[in-house]
Amino acid sequence: MIGAGMAAETHARELAAVEGAELHAVLARDAPKAERFRSRYSASKAYDNLDLFLSDPDIDAVIIATPNGLHRDFAIAVAKAGKHVVVEKPLEITTGRARDIIDACRASGVCLFVIYQMRFAKAAMKAKIDIDTGKLGRIILVNVVDNEYRTPEYYARDYWRGTRQFEGGGCLITQTTHLLDLMQHLVGPVASVFAQTATAFHAIETEDVAVATLRFANGALGTVSSSTAAYPAHRHLVTIMGTDGSISFNGEHDQIVFRKSRHDDEVIDVPDDFSFADPAEPRAFPTVRQRSQLQDISNAIAGHVLAAQSENYLQTVNFLDAIYRSAREGREVAVSEFAQ
Repeated sequence: MIGAGMAAETHARELAAVEGAELHAVLARDAPKAERFRSRYSASKAYDNLDLFLSDPDIDAVIIATPNGLHRDFAIAVAKAGKHVVVEKPLEITTGRARDIIDACRASGVCLFVIYQMRFAKAAMKAKIDIDTGKLGRIILVNVVDNEYRTPEYYARDYWRGTRQFEGGGCLITQTTHLLDLMQHLVGPVASVFAQTATAFHAIETEDVAVATLRFANGALGTVSSSTAAYPAHRHLVTIMGTDGSISFNGEHDQIVFRKSRHDDEVIDVPDDFSFADPAEPRAFPTVRQRSQLQDISNAIAGHVLAAQSENYLQTVNFLDAIYRSAREGREVAVSEFAQ
């Protein structure tokens, strides 16, 4: 593990339940922090020196859980050391920086994984089956509503949050990136976007409110609403509508809240335990989906199933770049502008 913050804590905690994997070592900026993390999560070693860390022969793969804008340099170093690379979302803060990671992994013959755990929610898997089997017909509309709340203290307690250099953006790149990935995983790539962003509440450099209209490559239209300034926080909803059916679900809490198709009798309509309320503290969210993805990664490495997914990973970074350019320039932007 590189990093000893909140994301690293989640991965360390969930790794303990992953068959075939163990947390061997942690690297942090200073030795006391690394040692505290090692002790808390029962790792074997703690480092504050990258070269020593990467020379450890017992490390097979490295999870990079640092601020977004530091992913590239660490990932390239890990790849050159011949170790598999696992990057906490997003892959990087721009397409160019993300491509550098992919090139380094290819050159070194190591596998690259990006943590987008909401793909592993049962609700998302059900939506994908419905789409792939034609239960929803031709997909015509995708709506993502991700109106969260983060306190001012959330941004103040970490030097990198809300900065262009280290976070690369705001609510879109750190929170809603999960859903930007998920909608494309389910429906296919976004072709173009028209977006607007604002800093409405927090004292940060980046956006805490954003909206966008989308056109998918398959002709479907879509909308995105994203925020970390919306009080109180609402659970996100991904709604996918087709000519023969619709499904609406939450990936974080893994719950389908509506589903109906012309092709079967299964109807789900607002479960009794559904709530719009969502935590404002990130540590309060369920993390079992991270465990599922880490198990998948462990299985892939152990079985030498190292299929390239680089273009899939670039898809979301390209999309983010297009959103930010659209907001800056006030025009519709084709995602292909970044896919060269």
